[in-house]
Amino acid sequence: MTDRPLLYNAAFGPLNLAAVRNAPCQMSLGERLFLYSLVYAARPAHYCEIGTAQGGSALIAQSALFDVGNHDARMSLIDIAFDLDKPARQMLERRAGFHEGPSTEMLPKVAEAAAIDFLLIDGDHTHDGALRDIEMAADLVVPGAHVLIHDAYNPPIAAAIAEAAANPAWIDVGLVVRHGNDLHDSPLEDGPWKGQRNVWGGMHHLRRR
Repeated sequence: MTDRPLLYNAAFGPLNLAAVRNAPCQMSLGERLFLYSLVYAARPAHYCEIGTAQGGSALIAQSALFDVGNHDARMSLIDIAFDLDKPARQMLERRAGFHEGPSTEMLPKVAEAAAIDFLLIDGDHTHDGALRDIEMAADLVVPGAHVLIHDAYNPPIAAAIAEAAANPAWIDVGLVVRHGNDLHDSPLEDGPWKGQRNVWGGMHHLRRR
């Protein structure tokens, strides 16, 4: 991320919005648009994500970096097991580094290699996993970094966000994309969330002080 003003015409296009519509990821249109817009507007120097899966969110972020003319930006993608098809990998590998393994091992390595100023957390969809990733991020991203947490409507993840956001290291921007979905008819069966609707979707935004 840079504080230098954008002084050339990339502020007005062209825009490659095809990835927003077509990228293979389980995000609503609102979530896709927000991710694209924040990457485009913030111009991070090092975009990182936990939970790349098929590469959809990374393709959206890459499109935003390309469209704003941020060709020197770094991308680091972390997943326990990537599920990229050949075209997606070919499109991403021109800019991105692939780091396969648990986030507890990969995120510190990525942060040591280059300061992280934008992080998308969409990996371990359990309370403990989400809490661990957010708490870990507080120690590894740089001041001013944007951190987005996907599936913020899911009760265990929502609880993890609330717990982690109490850390004074964070500015809690809040739930910035209010698009949820109910992919399961049955309620949650375990833990303190037993009986609650198994809702997914939603994007929460934290900012590192």
